[in-house]
Amino acid sequence: MIEKPRKIPLKLQTLEAILRRLPSNHPKREEIETEHTKTAAGYQGEKSLDYYLHFLPDNEYLILNDLRLPHKNHFFQIDTLLLSTRFHLIIEVKNFSGTLYFDPTFQQMIRISNETEEAFPDPILQVKLQRHQLFHWLNQNNCKPIPIETCVVITSPYTHLKTSAESGNQYQHVIHSANLLFTFESFEKKHPKISNI
Repeated sequence: MIEKPRKIPLKLQTLEAILRRLPSNHPKREEIETEHTKTAAGYQGEKSLDYYLHFLPDNEYLILNDLRLPHKNHFFQIDTLLLSTRFHLIIEVKNFSGTLYFDPTFQQMIRISNETEEAFPDPILQVKLQRHQLFHWLNQNNCKPIPIETCVVITSPYTHLKTSAESGNQYQHVIHSANLLFTFESFEKKHPKISNI
């Protein structure tokens, strides 16, 4: 059951308000339009994930979207957190087109699109940090220890995912949206229900 629905991000609303008021010849207009396009694409990617989340049984799982929690002197953000009695699953959503190459040597993600290469932070490192922060947040709030799994979901089914042979299985949970349910089933098998005696 979706307990915390996804809302239009404040950043996206702010960028839209700025663009409505900014003259077309303003020197910052192109930079703000680029940021707006990226932010809107990210939000659309997250929204598209909700279709696949509706396949999960309502009575067994709670889904929290756009979660922002305190950790030490800062906050950390999770796109989607799925809670069950057996494990929690952090889902990081990425909406990229083209080819994504996951470089295990330098721990970065490289997007190749229209013969242009761009480097981005490795989303695997991102979810590892989120898992670390969530573990400590749960501990500080006296929550019972529970396994925390992670998954990076690429929402465009046309995005080509690549990595090197040396990466091993560290990128096995970088998936397309359509594979989310089956990846989730693998976590369920890893953390089976404990039957009541």
